[in-house]
Amino acid sequence: MNDQRQVEDKIRAYQKFWQREEVSRPLIGFDIGGFFSLRRFPALCELEDGAVLSPELLAPENYLAEYEAFYRRSAAIADDLIKGVAPIPAIPWIEAMLGCQVRISQASQSIWVEERNASWEELETLQLEDDNPWLLTYLDFLAALERQAEGRYPVGQPFFRGITDLIGALRGHNQALIDCLEQPQRIRRLAHQCADVLSDVTRKQYEVIQPYQDGYFVEQFSLWSPDITVRLQEDASAIYSPRLYRDLIQDADRALAGAFPYSLIHLHSSSLFLLDDFLAITDMDAFEVNKDVGGLSVEEMLPFFQTIQAHDRCLVIRGELTREDIAVMQNQLSPNGLLLQIVVDQVSAIDQYQGIREIAWG
Repeated sequence: MNDQRQVEDKIRAYQKFWQREEVSRPLIGFDIGGFFSLRRFPALCELEDGAVLSPELLAPENYLAEYEAFYRRSAAIADDLIKGVAPIPAIPWIEAMLGCQVRISQASQSIWVEERNASWEELETLQLEDDNPWLLTYLDFLAALERQAEGRYPVGQPFFRGITDLIGALRGHNQALIDCLEQPQRIRRLAHQCADVLSDVTRKQYEVIQPYQDGYFVEQFSLWSPDITVRLQEDASAIYSPRLYRDLIQDADRALAGAFPYSLIHLHSSSLFLLDDFLAITDMDAFEVNKDVGGLSVEEMLPFFQTIQAHDRCLVIRGELTREDIAVMQNQLSPNGLLLQIVVDQVSAIDQYQGIREIAWG
């Protein structure tokens, strides 16, 4: 486990990251098995393939031992990042709160969302009630994790899907694209309704989550920040044209990013053609970009990374980064405001990265 001095050193490094202060190298850390988080929870893996997941199946106390074991494995890794926990990241929490059925897929080690195909009449009054069973279960998870952590490590939020993703889940992805052309006013209004739901859940969770070292934590990226952070993403924006995104979605993203002290957006390479439109949201403090299997290479994404840094935004790069990837970035990217999160299947895979944190940049 990290001693207090190590924790304080890491916190100072995070503060430099957010301020984009001059540093000799970026923050570098590891995520163990991060792309298949269902594996962390044997209780979920025992459910029948295709089973509908319900709040009643998610008693937090049934998972606490697994959380503690996973935290201990992660915290034993010598890297630059704080390690913490969050309610089961594989669960599409927001879609479930909004009435979509979610099912277990043991074959793909994931939990997937059934499109709700809701009518416009059903969505007219879309909002999140305080007694929503999925919301209560999510908050119960946070409270249970806080009790177990006892301040030893941070509790944070998992990933929530973004506005375009939620619109697709609610209306059906194919129908949502038709709606963009035939019912733009309704899509624009639904985008703001989804932003309100995301804002509401974000605020409610921070009524439960306790500060850690006077800051807060986004678990997926092991990212500590000096104040509350809202995490955005727009995976489904990959099938929106720039005009549709600007006309129908951007204002809702802008409102969500501006509603909290810090904001971060998660992107895949498939949405980088919209980067200028995301950068136009001046309250977007940090950009996280995945290196995806089958997506653009690090070398192909370099111009986008450089554009983000040229706009004085923090940059998180996450994925199965190789030593060759890192060597390319060392000569092309500034280490200031840069965090590299290397995803590996198991702890032993970290051995191939020995010395990577000692290499000078620039």
